Amino acid sequence: MAYILATIDAKVRWYVVPLKTPKDILSLEPGQFTLLDHLDLEVVPGFGDKDTAKKVAIAIGLTTWRYVKLDGPKHVYELREIGVVKR
Repeated sequence: MAYILATIDAKVRWYVVPLKTPKDILSLEPGQFTLLDHLDLEVVPGFGDKDTAKKVAIAIGLTTWRYVKLDGPKHVYELREIGVVKR
């Protein structure tokens, strides 16, 4: 299972964050995302836990967001206290 970031609107849109490696999470900046009107699990990254998803949301400047938990994202990233890992 992975957490995906989505808008809180009635018509949910999906945040696409430009990540190639897990360490890219550490260099994210506000506004560094695009929104999709449809969920494309090839493009929308998943996060291994809520803490990682929250850190990404804050890093890209979100003040509100929704977590959607599901299986299937092609790319899943997770931060751990000891370092950065990719599942």
